[in-house]
Amino acid sequence: MKGILLPKIPYYYLLPIIAMMILSGCSTAKKYSGITGVRNYPHNKPFIFKNNIDLKTEGASKDEKIQIRSRLNNQITDSARVKIKDVVFIFHTINRPPAFDSANILKSVKNMEGSLKNLGYYNPLVNYRFDTVVRKNGEQERIITYYDVVTGKRTLVDTLAYIFDHPELEKLALDSKTETFLPKNSPISKSAINAENTRLVNIFRNHGYFKFTADDIRVTGDTSIEALTTISEDPFEQLRLLAEASEKRNKPTIRIGFQLNKSSDSSKLQKFYINNIYILPDYRPGDFYLDSGLNTNVYKNFTVKYHENLFRPGLLRNKLSIKKGDAFNQNNYSKTMNNFYKIGVWESPNIDIIEQKDTNLLDIVIKLAPLKRYGFEGNIEMSYSANNNISNLTTTSSGNLLGLSTNFSLTDRNFIRSGIRLTNSIKLGLEFNTSKRNSRGNFINSNEITYSNTLLFPKLTFPFTYYNQRNWLTNQSFINTNVSLVNRIDFFNQQIFNTSYGFNFSKKENRLWSLKIFNFDYRRIYNRSAAFDETLRENPFLRYSFNTALVMGMGLSLNQAFPNRRNPNIIHTFKANIEESGLLWGVLKQGSRSAQTGNFFNKYLKEFIKMDAEYTYTIKHSKSAIVFRTFAGVGIPISKSDTTLPFFKQYFGGGPNSMRGWPVRGIGIGGQKLAPYQNSGARFNDRTGDIQLEGNAEYRFDVAPMFSNAILFKMAFFVDAGNIWNFKNTRPDGLTDTTQFKFDALYKQLGVSSGVGFRFDFNYFLLRFDVGFRFKRPDIYENGGWQLPAINFRNLFGSATNNRKWRYENFNATIGIDYPF
Repeated sequence: MKGILLPKIPYYYLLPIIAMMILSGCSTAKKYSGITGVRNYPHNKPFIFKNNIDLKTEGASKDEKIQIRSRLNNQITDSARVKIKDVVFIFHTINRPPAFDSANILKSVKNMEGSLKNLGYYNPLVNYRFDTVVRKNGEQERIITYYDVVTGKRTLVDTLAYIFDHPELEKLALDSKTETFLPKNSPISKSAINAENTRLVNIFRNHGYFKFTADDIRVTGDTSIEALTTISEDPFEQLRLLAEASEKRNKPTIRIGFQLNKSSDSSKLQKFYINNIYILPDYRPGDFYLDSGLNTNVYKNFTVKYHENLFRPGLLRNKLSIKKGDAFNQNNYSKTMNNFYKIGVWESPNIDIIEQKDTNLLDIVIKLAPLKRYGFEGNIEMSYSANNNISNLTTTSSGNLLGLSTNFSLTDRNFIRSGIRLTNSIKLGLEFNTSKRNSRGNFINSNEITYSNTLLFPKLTFPFTYYNQRNWLTNQSFINTNVSLVNRIDFFNQQIFNTSYGFNFSKKENRLWSLKIFNFDYRRIYNRSAAFDETLRENPFLRYSFNTALVMGMGLSLNQAFPNRRNPNIIHTFKANIEESGLLWGVLKQGSRSAQTGNFFNKYLKEFIKMDAEYTYTIKHSKSAIVFRTFAGVGIPISKSDTTLPFFKQYFGGGPNSMRGWPVRGIGIGGQKLAPYQNSGARFNDRTGDIQLEGNAEYRFDVAPMFSNAILFKMAFFVDAGNIWNFKNTRPDGLTDTTQFKFDALYKQLGVSSGVGFRFDFNYFLLRFDVGFRFKRPDIYENGGWQLPAINFRNLFGSATNNRKWRYENFNATIGIDYPF
């Protein structure tokens, strides 16, 4: 394969991005160059001005050192802690610094030593020292405290043993040993021991030992070195043992044993079984499950006690994960509670476990308090994008897009008494160009009205009706239907009809599969303007995309999170989708007929395969986070008559959740040029493609609370890189097509933007303003597209033509709700 030639990048083009990275890194460490002020300090008394921790440890990674340092900092007592207040991320002040007291310092030292022992550092050395700095004519006697911490060697697990003197318990523990939190050579810590203890208790309770608790387990440790107590007559063996002993001193290890605590209650080692199951589906406070005044229906596995017949018995049966006669299982108990809660028909379910006297039998009483059957919701959504390329019949120019939509929905939570959620909703939307008017004299660019109907079944329906769903965490079926009318003024009108049938299912936490076994999506374009048709003739790639089209096929998606058991501050998420159209339903086309001479399916049914995947990696800190995201997607048109995917199935970049230096649908395709600023000809500038590659990095951090802590002001620095391309050559003449994806042009056609975000966290939602600048443009070729935008006040806010043109070519501002990824 021909190699990719990377052009030389002038270093000064990267300075803004590098500066942002350095600034974000500095803010993470919280090492300010200076405090702008100290308020309410003790006069003529020494006070603590700053605490420093000098950490020396071996064998720990960079992330582990950060965590250890943070943990040690938290061990400083409140009476010795310096609280720094940030104002607009620039000014740092100390208010009411603590008076210096060596007793508080010594207490902090003891806290640090104890914390390190909990992490497996059993011989830490923690000392302190301090310097005194006198300021303001002796009024401020500032103390800078230094904690010198040497952790020593971390003790590792050598052997893990289960000694329960109970055959079944010991077998259960040994069979699950591969899932232990204390594998060989792992660091020993209090949290790991507690996690292992909890794991064992859960295993035992899942096998009928209902009364078993963590107090019934005793943990022992042995750090003796066997080599020092072993006698051998072989001198070479003696040397080997001495060498082994020396190595173990350098790498201390421990033997861990889990044993049974002696207890006078023999029932703790007794297995319990489910006796009777009572369900109260319309529970009212004060109801008793044996009350004869309640209506009673007895079924094979459970008994229903109720006031009114509000729910079909099949709904209750499908959500029971426990069964009469089975051994008690803690997971099935929790799963049953979650199953009833997730339907959305009842408030938080409550399950009582009643032990039958002098037996090993348990009665289960499930109390379900219904929610109101009908719910009404209404909301308003807003989006904004600056410097979009807005087109109409007479002009193409820069503009600012403001989108407003309102949604009204009515939900029946218990349709036909089966827990089926029926939702009917109406959406009304308008898009405004706040700086330009269209040919009709108004500033409305488009309008939309949509009716949606959703049926969500609390079980898997046909063809999985009789499949055993008892052990599924999620098992839902859905039927979605949407009808829309869209008017893109000066371009075209569009009618949309979509219906789909499928399932959501999962057997594991943090994982969700969604399968559409049927998806019908028909979009008709009509009333096309003459200017729009002219644009299609000038741009073949648009001509193939913007046509009436039908999609019929199947789709499968996966959404999974990968929590880190040892470090919950690190989160991985993965999403993947695959869908097809026409592979099965293509049989409806008439053979040997063209789109012009065949039937409806010959004319409109599109055949393609589309796949994409997204991965995010998040590192959280107490007041900041670093997030990385990658996305890759490709759609392959299969039919020879189709050069691209239908436009509503294509990818696009730009806007609040993608390449933020470009407006929505504003980047690409490939190395295609931007439409000229203020060109007199009409231009339709929606840029969509069959392939998308994108990578994002964002550093988020808290700045300051506002309005009495009602709002938390946050900021972010971000870098986005990516673009979109077509899969096939869209030029009728077969010449080189700059919109087609090619590996040797990948680097040249990547766009790079960077910028700053301002976020207002209202607790229940987050309002986000992002400002992005283009540092590498795929539509220019000098210096490989790298540039240093002339960022100044006039270009950002000026009204002159050259300032508006600069914003159109180099800048974008967006408003969004919640984080971009």
